[in-house]
Amino acid sequence: MKRLIGIIICAAMIVSCCSVGVSANEKDDDPIILISGFLCSQLFMNYGAENEEKVWVMAPSRITDKIGDDLPRLLKTFAGFAVGNTEDFGKTLGEGAGDVLENLRCNPDGSSVYPISHYPNDPAVSSIKYMIDNGEEDKLYEKKFCKHLASLADASNIYCFQYDSRFDAITNADLLNDFIEKVKEYTGSDKVRIFALSFGGLISVSYLYLYGDSSISKLIMSVPAIGGTNIPDRLFRGKIDFPAEDIVSFFETILGGESDIARLFEKTELEKTSAVISSAADGICEPLMYWGSIWSLCSADLYDELKKDFLDPVKNKELIEKTDKVHYEIMPAVPQLLRKAQANGVDVAILCASGSNLVTGGGLNGDVILPAYAVSGATCAPMGQRFANGYSAVKTACSDQGHNHVSPSMEIDASSAYLPENTWFIDGQYHGQYYYEEYTRSLVTKLLLTDEIKDVYSDPSYPQFECSNHSNRNLHVKFNRSKTGYLSSEDTALVIKNISADNTVKVLSVLSDGVELCFDASESGMLSPGETVEIPFEGDVPKVGATAAQITVSYIEIGSINPFCTSDFDIMIDNGGAAAAVQEFAPAGFESRLEASLSERVYNFIVRFSLRQFVECIYNS
Repeated sequence: MKRLIGIIICAAMIVSCCSVGVSANEKDDDPIILISGFLCSQLFMNYGAENEEKVWVMAPSRITDKIGDDLPRLLKTFAGFAVGNTEDFGKTLGEGAGDVLENLRCNPDGSSVYPISHYPNDPAVSSIKYMIDNGEEDKLYEKKFCKHLASLADASNIYCFQYDSRFDAITNADLLNDFIEKVKEYTGSDKVRIFALSFGGLISVSYLYLYGDSSISKLIMSVPAIGGTNIPDRLFRGKIDFPAEDIVSFFETILGGESDIARLFEKTELEKTSAVISSAADGICEPLMYWGSIWSLCSADLYDELKKDFLDPVKNKELIEKTDKVHYEIMPAVPQLLRKAQANGVDVAILCASGSNLVTGGGLNGDVILPAYAVSGATCAPMGQRFANGYSAVKTACSDQGHNHVSPSMEIDASSAYLPENTWFIDGQYHGQYYYEEYTRSLVTKLLLTDEIKDVYSDPSYPQFECSNHSNRNLHVKFNRSKTGYLSSEDTALVIKNISADNTVKVLSVLSDGVELCFDASESGMLSPGETVEIPFEGDVPKVGATAAQITVSYIEIGSINPFCTSDFDIMIDNGGAAAAVQEFAPAGFESRLEASLSERVYNFIVRFSLRQFVECIYNS
């Protein structure tokens, strides 16, 4: 009898354990839908017909043909550009670009002028497995990321949502709803997991607003455009400030190289380039003027004025109705939509990149394309400024006294973010580069495929604030007993890792500003890619909190075209001292030792000929 009872109890326990296991992993079995960013889906004229023509991404021959047609005028205006006449050259480029983009023109109501469509949103043909197996690999959203996911999960259960990037967020949210319903029916699942990038994030929250969250189990968004950007305003008005170093470095990361050309620009703007782009703006914008996506992506605070100046209330009535809904109803509701989804059991996470100027300027801290405050809802200092020492977090969304939501650079206060406990910030990362950095690639993968990470405290390997670890950054720096970017009395050494993909690094010196520490880098030796070194320091860390400091590392990158390097790393002294209620801004960074020690004429000469990195590296060492 006892044996029989024991068998029954064991059987009940096994069944119970099995049922718990299924319940715990239910979200991880739901089909995944990948929503790409702006202009990622390919577009075709007369798709599926004999005269099918790919119009986006446009064929290089279309550009070269236009250059050939306009060559005499191009040469004439380029000669003028060489002697300072940027306007004519810019107009020539802009008008040529407008002609090239003609096939993508939209009607005043936001519909397409030409018969353009994209790859079909049919679950039978839009899974990663099907597209790879059937020669449609080139239409995958972010091919490398798709293959990465396919190596870890069932590729037949991961679907790519395709959409026309010219259309507004409402139109594409309706299309997304249709696709979600088709995927649910095709797979027999009640819910789906969503990973959305950039404009895909705005489409996703528009979907939540229009259709609710009952079909979603996870919503993971990388740099979502849920608060817009100033780029439409500055482009339409021709107010372009071209931050050369940020833009060049941005394209370096996209190309995946380690040329370090960006360091040659010395954080200056190329005035001629800005002038050319500003002059070209009219020609470029003319065929794009009625793209609903561009109007959806405009920053909320700029939308009304831009709409008044560039749209007609009668001619553009249908377009305005949809983009008004985005700006007057959806964007203001983002915090409530995301928190409601969480309350209903949806796992929601946001990844926000920061630390760079926007491509068209404007003094906003962002990721080259989107401002950090719009992506995250966080309070952000203007570019080039930080919060003053002793800053007290605003705590409008998180008032927990034990939570420090202020970034090490003291430029971002996430206590006011849409989701303070579920938003990760990556300083120095560029827009859409999540896959190309180990930190964000693994974070996104875990958030999407597992239930291991519930918030920013779940895993110390994924702190709320981290520095970009893209290989072209060369070094990752942190103190040995604190999270990246922070310093306390518990720390005894600085840990430097060579994150370059191919090049060996030799650390020459480590200096500190804002805190008196002495580092001896003489014994550091050569660091191969992936290797680390601990450099001990002497000095006392002050008993203060919310105080800015900076670590400067000078090093040689063997194999680089620009081997003498100097990199600055922002840190916050967070040593338990009470912070005063200070809300003012202060200049970001610290005064250059090189600039302070040389005459203005000598320093300007060094910068003019792109010698600052070399001279500063030697000077610091």
